[in-house]
Amino acid sequence: MKPTILNQRYRLVELVGAGGMATVFRGEDLLLERTVAVKFLREPFASDPAFRERFLGEARAAARLDHPNIVRIYDVGEDEGHHPYIVMEIVEGEDLKTAIRRDGPLSVSQALDLTRQICAGVGLAHRAGIVHCDLKPQNILVTYEGQAKVADFGIARAFQSEKRVPQEEPEDVVWGSPHYIAPEQAMGKQPTPATDVYSIGVMLYEMLTGVPPFHDPDPTALALKHVREEPVSLRSLNPRVPPGLEQLVRRALSKDPSARYRNADQLGMAVGAYVQQGAEQTQAQAAVTTGDTDPLHTPPPTVRAPAAEPESTQPVSVPNGPDFKLWALIGIAAIAVIGLIPLWIFVYKAYMQPVAVPTVSITPPTATVAANAEIVSVPNLIGLSAPDAQRRLEDLGLRLEILGEQESTDARPGAVLEQTPTSGNRVAVDTTVSVVLAKGRTLILPNVVGFNLNDQSVKVQAGLEADGLLVSIDQIWSTEPSGVILKQMPDAGTEVRAGNTITLTVSGGTNLPIPLQVNLNNQVMLEDARVSQLVYRPGDTIGLTFRWQALETIPASYKVFIHVLTLDYSAAVAQRDIEPMNGLRPTNSWTPGEIINDPHQVLIPQNTPAGTYQIRAGLYNPEGRMPVVDAGQTQVIDDTIFIVTIQVQ
Repeated sequence: MKPTILNQRYRLVELVGAGGMATVFRGEDLLLERTVAVKFLREPFASDPAFRERFLGEARAAARLDHPNIVRIYDVGEDEGHHPYIVMEIVEGEDLKTAIRRDGPLSVSQALDLTRQICAGVGLAHRAGIVHCDLKPQNILVTYEGQAKVADFGIARAFQSEKRVPQEEPEDVVWGSPHYIAPEQAMGKQPTPATDVYSIGVMLYEMLTGVPPFHDPDPTALALKHVREEPVSLRSLNPRVPPGLEQLVRRALSKDPSARYRNADQLGMAVGAYVQQGAEQTQAQAAVTTGDTDPLHTPPPTVRAPAAEPESTQPVSVPNGPDFKLWALIGIAAIAVIGLIPLWIFVYKAYMQPVAVPTVSITPPTATVAANAEIVSVPNLIGLSAPDAQRRLEDLGLRLEILGEQESTDARPGAVLEQTPTSGNRVAVDTTVSVVLAKGRTLILPNVVGFNLNDQSVKVQAGLEADGLLVSIDQIWSTEPSGVILKQMPDAGTEVRAGNTITLTVSGGTNLPIPLQVNLNNQVMLEDARVSQLVYRPGDTIGLTFRWQALETIPASYKVFIHVLTLDYSAAVAQRDIEPMNGLRPTNSWTPGEIINDPHQVLIPQNTPAGTYQIRAGLYNPEGRMPVVDAGQTQVIDDTIFIVTIQVQ
């Protein structure tokens, strides 16, 4: 945890995200009085000169890019511990991946609108000679108003910079995320603007279908699919996608970079032209109903010719009586016109069929979004293993139910024999698809506790799924390395069959919050706590963030106490007492249901002996400690709540 006040300017309010290389805090710029995001490079990367330079390269690259569709960079620097940080614009909203998981597939108009915005931001980077190299939905932030902002230029590289020295970078380094990596990236080639075009194409595909074009649990196999395989047809996954749009996406996903759009600007112009074409065609259709001239719906010239052409080149005298020849021609023309009416109706209906033309004016946005967000096509599951069927359904927002097993001589054990609803049916998201599996052999569940789920040499999950088992992962806070399996249900030695579910409780490391669920006097719930690290030296600062939830109005003002104690309670080596959020949010200002993220710092004295210590906390006022009525998931003594143990070296 970094200082509460960073360089006497930025107040760190709460931890809002943590990745493999960096942590992001919501903060306050005390000088300019605005909310900001502060991004810190994590250890051990902060001590690595190469990583530090790459991290700060994000600031240098993005600071040059002033565009409404790019997250703005305000400041860059280092804290007292020489941890580099970047101060950025805070984006109120969610990342695109979250939106796709919740609403996918998105409506055609929404997907194209977001793609145009992404292309606008990335296009500016391309014109500045910068390739993002890691475009993915997680790096696209979408505000509540629908504005897309491209974030995380952390591995961006200048593709035309004279200062770039290719030899400084190992040839076997492959940037990008496996689901969105371009074929040339997977093969270790130098990225170009067309590389970003491919990634944007993958995101557009995912927005329109709800799933990426390729999936494989093995990152290497997934990368090879980008190189060798063609994606499943868009229209087979979402029939609302117009054929012309599928062609546009296929060009963006071309294996050969030279066959794609050259850069994000060109892709953006292609999307814009497609939208404009749809809008113009829609306006032309409307003109038919009002009688205005429309070249797309004007009757063929042969219909007008008989009445328009004279019988001869000689002057025609006007007879005193009826001109029977003229009336005969008029009658023939009328019959011809009437005979063409069914054809016009057929053509009109056919022309109006592709209702998903990507423009808001075609259909009301609310209706289009609601329909696309709630209805999906049931995929064909016959022949798939239970785990593969489950993944396929979850990608579309559907659920799997196994009704039972049935003897079969044609299908492999554990494969889907029957499904209800059948493939092709249109159903609402969250619908349950019931399946019957081919009866599989029984097996004795092995003991996988202690193995690391991320160890590709062991492949625990892949091995269980190969036996037809469904694997459910429950990730929790733990001091064990991330990925280590802490518990399994059913226990080892249990007899199971293909299609049964095994739940693995897995360590998420110490980056996850520590679950507490402590009820204090039915007024406050201490939901969880985060700790910056578990090993310290004398003179270090312990960073803690508590997450409180007000259960009811609290009439009194309470302070938070934090004690660092020996394990036998014989001595307290450090203590801090302060109102929540450094006095900015006293408890008597909390409203029922409100969540308060409350950061704290406790200094470990220089003379602290090496050893193991416990951290305890609670609330108190002059009348005493707030009583704990339910210890939740931890241990409570004398209304002090056990948080975690730490090591002082």
